[in-house]
Formats: sequence, C-alpha cells, structure tokens
Amino acid sequence: MNTIKVTKLFDNPVLLAPEKGEELCRKIKAGLKKFDTVKVDFAGYEFLSSAFLNRAFGQLCIDLDLSAEALNKKVKILNMTEDDTDDLALAIDNAQFRRKLIKQGVTDIGEYFASRLPA
Repeated sequence: MNTIKVTKLFDNPVLLAPEKGEELCRKIKAGLKKFDTVKVDFAGYEFLSSAFLNRAFGQLCIDLDLSAEALNKKVKILNMTEDDTDDLALAIDNAQFRRKLIKQGVTDIGEYFASRLPA
C-alpha cells in the first residue's frame, strides 16, 4: 500500500488552492496504478478548503468513475479532523451527482444548474 503524506507533498500545512487538489488527485491516480489501495495522510495540516477537496477527491471519483463506496475502499484517509471529514463527504457526494449528470449526457454542468435557478 502506498502512502501520500499531503503536507510533505506540498511542503505546506495550508491546503486551500484547487491546483494543489488537482496535484493530489494525480498522485492518488498514479498510486492506484501501482497499488490496490492508497493511504492519504493529512498529518500536520492546519487548513483545507472545499475547493481543494473537490479537485482532489471529487474529481478522482469522476475521472475513475468511482462510487463513494469504491473510493472509500481504494483510498484511505488518515489524520483528518471530523469537520473536514464531513466536508470531504460532501465533496464526494457532489461528485457523485456530477457523475450521474455526465452519464445522462449533460455536457455543461454549470449551464445545467443555471437553467434551474428561479427567474
């Protein structure tokens, strides 16, 4: 099993930028090509954002067509606070909805939601 130490990867305990989330997503994908399971260790982090989580884990679900259950079997999250674990669950749930829309043929998700706003 491979372990990605997030704060060492970025040499920073602050995880706010979506670009950092994209990089973590790439690292997890690379790890999953070699191993059945990847551990993602957040030891030492101070802050993280929903944008980071969306790009790291939500995009991973979409790119690899993973359900929340499949993601939880393949990616083990370590040393994350309960509040941030809740934010992670929300990012994964949102990604599941986006995956469903993509499978239904929705190509512009922003337009999909904009068209459903009250006038």
